[in-house]
Amino acid sequence: MKRIIALLSFVMLFATLSLAASVSVMAAGVENFKITGGISLDKPSEITFDSTRVISGTAEKGAKITITLYEPYTTADGTTAYNIIRTYSVTVGNTGIFSQSVSLREGKNYIVVAAYKDGRYSEAKTTVNRKNKVLQAVLSQSIAVPGGGF
Repeated sequence: MKRIIALLSFVMLFATLSLAASVSVMAAGVENFKITGGISLDKPSEITFDSTRVISGTAEKGAKITITLYEPYTTADGTTAYNIIRTYSVTVGNTGIFSQSVSLREGKNYIVVAAYKDGRYSEAKTTVNRKNKVLQAVLSQSIAVPGGGF
């Protein structure tokens, strides 16, 4: 009985290690994938008045880059869902650099930059909240100048 339990334990351990190894291979990311400009990944969201952003980065040659903009909305049951606004695609060339201008809608733009190559996947996500130009004009007129008196 002890031998059967030991054998079963060994088989389960081997199966677990094999599964973990295959998952780590499948979870491998695209080499050198990094966002270098246009959006900040240091914080979960940022605010802008600009109608476009140029998103740039690096990835290994031949990687397919997709930049998808989503618009969040609240469903009838109160959960958040997302509509695709638009998707941009680019293939990384010999330099290992990509760049794509994207149009932002007023309001929240949930942005996912994904890289695919040979079954490997990497992604970066952020939210850019575009404010309207009227608000920008009001804010620029309301800024107090230090030492200007009140």
